[in-house]
Amino acid sequence: MAKPRILVVEDEPAIAETIQYALQTDGCEVVCLQAGKLVHELLDSEKVDLVILDIGLPDISGIELCKQ
Repeated sequence: MAKPRILVVEDEPAIAETIQYALQTDGCEVVCLQAGKLVHELLDSEKVDLVILDIGLPDISGIELCKQ
């Protein structure tokens, strides 16, 4: 069975690393991005099973990004 692939969008490196470590420990494959503008590009070319999205990103509100 394939590992769940999770996208974490978080601009604070310490928080992103903590989330990534926890998810990888539970057997997930994790992709991390630090800005919202990169999310559409990634999702257009790759499949993910879940997105964990920070609301306070530097370039776009996580809520607005989720609506898109």
